[in-house]
Amino acid sequence: MPTKIVDFSARSEVIRAEPFNAHFWECTPAEFRTYLGRPREFLRRLGILVPGDCRIETTIENHDGLEDQAPGFESGSGNDTVVCNMGIGAAARSVYRVVSYARDEASTGNVKKALLHGVSRQQAKHGHASSPPEAKGGKSKREKKEKKAKARREHEAQ
Repeated sequence: MPTKIVDFSARSEVIRAEPFNAHFWECTPAEFRTYLGRPREFLRRLGILVPGDCRIETTIENHDGLEDQAPGFESGSGNDTVVCNMGIGAAARSVYRVVSYARDEASTGNVKKALLHGVSRQQAKHGHASSPPEAKGGKSKREKKEKKAKARREHEAQ
């Protein structure tokens, strides 16, 4: 059974209000083969209900990489390949699109990301992206810079 199943509507009020669903899940190459053979049934087992009149489209970003890492979709001994999937659509849309990417399980957590907002926020402040706080409860460099510039302008205006 796939792991790391995330429903972004459950994680974000912003996404929950939108007329589409957004999901993430990780699976083995063998499970991915099952998904490719019967996508609607596979998604249903994850709790993702795609109506019968809604088509499912899948893009495999590195199909050749998947072939190299897991020939014949083989999983197991010595092969720590996983397939990460992002699905979006259905709800008020007539398509559910899945983008899949095979990678080595060991690379989990090894990518430094620039978040658009802090993890405790639902969205970027005032619709603008900002870097996350530097330290616990601290302000980002951008916020500090903006505060300093505002104080300078106020001082100059006096």
